[in-house]
Order: sequence, then C-alpha cells, then structure tokens
Amino acid sequence: MKQLTTDILVIGGGSAGVAAAYSAAGLHDVILIEKLTYLGGKATGAEVGTVCGLYFYSKSDRSEYVAGGFSKLFAETLAHKSMTNALSNSLGLHYLPYSIEAYKTVCSEFLDRKNIRVLFNAQLNSVEKTDSILNTATVKVNGEDIRINYKAIIDCSGDNNVSDLANLPQITSKTYQTASQVFTVCGIKEMSETNLTFLLMKELRAAVLSGKADKDFEKVYVVQGSFINSCASFKLNVPMEVTYLPGNREALSSLAKQRVHDVAEYLRNNVPAFENSELTSMAPELGLRVGKRGLGKYVLTESDVLSCKKFDSAIANGAWPIEEWGNELRVNMRYFKENDYYQIPAECLQSEHSLNLFFAGRVISADDSAIASARVMGTCLQTGYAAGQLASAYCSGTDYSQAIRYIEQTQFFV
Repeated sequence: MKQLTTDILVIGGGSAGVAAAYSAAGLHDVILIEKLTYLGGKATGAEVGTVCGLYFYSKSDRSEYVAGGFSKLFAETLAHKSMTNALSNSLGLHYLPYSIEAYKTVCSEFLDRKNIRVLFNAQLNSVEKTDSILNTATVKVNGEDIRINYKAIIDCSGDNNVSDLANLPQITSKTYQTASQVFTVCGIKEMSETNLTFLLMKELRAAVLSGKADKDFEKVYVVQGSFINSCASFKLNVPMEVTYLPGNREALSSLAKQRVHDVAEYLRNNVPAFENSELTSMAPELGLRVGKRGLGKYVLTESDVLSCKKFDSAIANGAWPIEEWGNELRVNMRYFKENDYYQIPAECLQSEHSLNLFFAGRVISADDSAIASARVMGTCLQTGYAAGQLASAYCSGTDYSQAIRYIEQTQFFV
C-alpha cells in the first residue's frame, strides 16, 4: 500500500477545510483530502449561492464584517471574482451572493499559494489510534488505497467522519434539519427578483389550495441574488427526514430530483412568466444543513448564541441567527441583539477524547440550536482558520494560548 506522511491531515475541502489547510500550511506540511473532484464543499457541490455569517445582523443598509483576517480576505476575493456585492433584506440579514465557478477558483488559488497537497476523489475509509492519539488514516483515491501518517488531523468533513471511524463519542440526533436541493431555471420573464419571489409564493400557494399540487410545493424559494439574465436558482426543501440510516441519502436525492422536475413542469405549464422556461441544471449534491458533530472540550449552546456570550479563548465571532429548517412551511429564525455577536471558544474545536483531533465547520462541538447558527459559511471560514492554528500549535508543542492570542490579534476587529 502506498504510504504518505504529513504533519497535518485535513478531511474535507469545503470552506472550513480550505481555511484550515491554508492556516496550517504556513507552519507545517499539510495534506487535504476531498471526496469530490473540486473544492468548495456544499458551497459548490450543493450550489448554496450565498455566503452567510460574514456580516453583523443589523437593520442598517451597510454590511459590516464581524471578523477580519482570513474570512474577510476570502470573501473580498470571492466578491471580486464573482462581480457581486453584499446584499441585505428587511430582517437585517446580510449575505454575499457568489458564482459557483468563482468559489471553486478562489478555493484552489488559496491552496495553491501555500503549495498544499490535495487528494481529490478521496474517500476516508479508516482511522487508527493508539490510546488517545490518532496517527494513521487509510484513504481510497481513484480506486487506490493510500495510508497517510500524520501528527494532527482536522475534521472538516461536514459529517464528523473521523470521530465516526475512530469510534469516539459524538453529538447526534435521531433526525436532522431538512435537506434542500438547488436547481436553476432559465427563460423566465424579466422582472425584479423581489417580484419573482412574490410571484413564486403566490402561484405555488394557489396550486396547493386548488389541489393541483401537494403542500410541499410551497417549500420552494428563490436563492437571493441569483436572478440574472432571465435565469434564477431555486431551493427546494426535501419532504423527507434526514438520518444516517442506510439508504437515506439515496432516497433523499431521488425524491429531490423528482420534486424538482414536478415543480419546474408545473411552473412552465401554469404560470405565464415561466411559459418559455427550462430546467437547466440541478446541484450535484443535496444541501445537508447539519449532521453529527464532534464532542469537544466545550459544547456551544443555544444560550451562548442568543445571549451573545463572549469567551476568553474565543477563536470566531458568530453573527448569524439560529436558522432551523423543519417540516414547517417556513424557516424558524431566532435572533439575538442587533449589531452584536456571540463567540466560539477554542474548546469547541478540540476533541474531548483525542489529543490531536480538531474540528471545524459544521462538525464543531455544539448543540442542535447552536450549530443551526454556527454552520454557515462565514463562520466556517473562521473556525477552519482557527483549527489550522490549533493543530499547528499541537504539532509544535506550543501552548494553545499563543495560537488563540494570535487569532484574536489577526482575525478579529472587536
């Protein structure tokens, strides 16, 4: 079996994984593995379309970054390549629309700057440990088994794969937030995006009330900032429970595709603004909002988020409200004080049960409500960068307080 050796192994090439690898590579050798053939994670695979969590929750028209450093640099680079600017809505939520291809490019460019080794089409198959130390991973890359030895490992998989394979305790639920499927329709009559949003709500509601469609038709939304040149992206919430049971992902994907075709066909046949429309694409991956998480030295809580709690060991500033998608028609949003933020402590990124395992992105140690806020990309960029610094400190044998102080000095404004 082929053998590779590195200081830090990063699992997952999404927002958190790219940030973690970039952060750590300045100090140590890094290998990143990604299951897809491109970078960006759900940002590109699920075609989310907007970066949330970069800016303060504020009723002001001005979008102000809640943190600086890497997350701001990444966002500004992405905005430039996407030719977009931050947008906001009447609720005080600010977000950055982006081009899917631009997101892939920006991720690649950041990793190329540090000459980071990336293994694409790579599936993590096993993790071995000695006492409380994880030391070896087996990865299948394009059908070839590769054994990777490392000093520290950062799980940015989105599914908490490392703890799963290492049989470490996890934070789990019976079911998770509703999955979504993004799709693009072209040939829509020109109008404002606001008018398109209201038209969609009105027509799908009428379809349900008339019995022409079931109630789940109403769970379709315009992706904000996506309506350009008669094409728009839409997000459909999939009416099936999300679990980790065998076959669940396949069933979700199959149902999502069928529902997308049903909605697109109904709009084309029944709504004049869509009479010349065509379903042009579907995102290759489902949008899975949350899943299993690592059990860290601290579990971020709902109370921490809503009270805007601050920590001495803070490594990220969270500015997105608690956003929970279930079987109800509309999303459940829970807000904290305007123009404020909560913080995520370093202990949420450090495994309680393995000295050299770190978490970032959607798998940080947090309860169900807290992760419903901390899962957004703007926050994932911050936790990814911080995890890279903490893993580097572990490899160097330096005190974590030095890494935390460095993060505070270089990544925070406030």
